[in-house]
Amino acid sequence: MTKTRLMALLTAIALIVIGVAQYKVGLIGEFVLMGAFLGITMYRSEYGLYLLAMALPILTYRPLLALILLFILVMFVTPQDYERMKSNLKNHLNLAVFLFWAALLVTALTSVHVVESMQQFLLYFFVSFLLYLLLVAKINSRDVLYKFLISLFISAALVSIYGVYQYFTLDFTTAAWVDVSQNPDVKTRVFATFENPNLFVQYLIMVLPFNFALIFYTRSWTNRILLTILAAIIGVAVILTFSRGGWLALFVGVGVLATMISRRLLVVGLIAAVIGLNFAPDVITHRILTIFEPKTDSSSAFRFQIWKAAPPMIREFWVTGIGSDLTTFKKVYSDYMMPGVKANHFHNIYIMNFVTGGIMTILLLLYMFYQSFRTAVVSLFVNNGKNRLVSLVAKGGIGAVMAIGIAGLTEDVWHQYRVDFMFWITLALISVAFNLSRQEKENV
Repeated sequence: MTKTRLMALLTAIALIVIGVAQYKVGLIGEFVLMGAFLGITMYRSEYGLYLLAMALPILTYRPLLALILLFILVMFVTPQDYERMKSNLKNHLNLAVFLFWAALLVTALTSVHVVESMQQFLLYFFVSFLLYLLLVAKINSRDVLYKFLISLFISAALVSIYGVYQYFTLDFTTAAWVDVSQNPDVKTRVFATFENPNLFVQYLIMVLPFNFALIFYTRSWTNRILLTILAAIIGVAVILTFSRGGWLALFVGVGVLATMISRRLLVVGLIAAVIGLNFAPDVITHRILTIFEPKTDSSSAFRFQIWKAAPPMIREFWVTGIGSDLTTFKKVYSDYMMPGVKANHFHNIYIMNFVTGGIMTILLLLYMFYQSFRTAVVSLFVNNGKNRLVSLVAKGGIGAVMAIGIAGLTEDVWHQYRVDFMFWITLALISVAFNLSRQEKENV
């Protein structure tokens, strides 16, 4: 055992001992978890990636942050293939992500409440950026990519099962999540480990396209059936969130994905959807129909009201925005809001980024979305069918980004850390698909 590994092992043991010595049960668990994670990651770094994927929808922010930082520490104290890592970071999507991150930094530094905005930047945006770089740098093979995705699917299915359990055990849904006058039959909207159903569905609609795509990768019928079961469980949870925006976003994202895989899939899917709607419970069909009557639904009307405050805020802070933290938003928004229309965010990522980050941030956000699609498409041409896994991951990435981009029209998808992390994981997977395609072409 090398001195570096020995030191890391001793650190892991020390963390466990410290955790046991703590009198708080929660801290004991966290320190034991950190020690175990450090030891496992030192043994095989890819195992740390799989554990991060499994932990994403289960752990709270503090232990997730600790795991990410511990992984970064391991990268510094163990030998790395720096040439490969440097090569992995050289593509247009990575540049777009870096520029967007830089714009967020400028926004934080020029915020009307710079201390609060810098705290937000360091605790969330900077950590998300580190997670993105970590995945792009460390997922260097098809095997690691496949197992990382499987870990994502399993953890998503586990929290989906918990969500389904909630549907049958919770007695009611808070009035803030559903307009009872328009949806009298909606008694429960599931949210699993997330703060509300809309956040839960945002996470799921980024995972499901990748899960759906990989069903067509494996040649083993056993694996194909297992992946189908995982996708079905996640799909049921999506339905039980009763999120109309999530349903619409997933329909479009998976529809585009199905078309890219096989146009016959799209036809079969549309036929199945039409037949399914005829047999769907009234509570679901009625919920879908309310999409076409936004002015009669209180949640839709609420969004229209809060959006009215955006134009004057943009006119006043159009250069660098007000700052991205919740405290700053509440203070500034209160001067522009419609009477009685209180909000913590704009329920729209495009409006939200324009207000909080100004013209530079919104343009770079759009550029980042463009580069995510472009990078995925380029990887398909570079790959040219040679590697089916990479091809399907690129297609799944297109479906996932399209889904979250549409969901972002009615929700702020960076309002919760799990959704935030999953968004950057999605972009990282597209970057990884491009890098693997490029590597295989260079090795031919």
